[in-house]
Amino acid sequence: MKEIPSSYAQPGAEDPPKCFGDGDKVCPVDAEGIMQPQSGCLPCSYLRACLQNVMVRRGKLRIVEDSPGSKVTGFFKRWSNRKLKNNG
Repeated sequence: MKEIPSSYAQPGAEDPPKCFGDGDKVCPVDAEGIMQPQSGCLPCSYLRACLQNVMVRRGKLRIVEDSPGSKVTGFFKRWSNRKLKNNG
């Protein structure tokens, strides 16, 4: 599973804290199964990357490798791949 790089922090941030990506400390799950971000994490410059990392590890978020292109470009790419596959 691909993890989010810790470099996705706010500008001027230093090294991530030791609790970075630790779901039990940063975003524990309550009795109803809802993730509860901790208020002590709000001032952290790595908050967004940390929460994304936790969600990826828990299977709630997926990291997309390729940037999304236009629908037309995607159509022609799929069409071209099918043509090459069928003619090869």
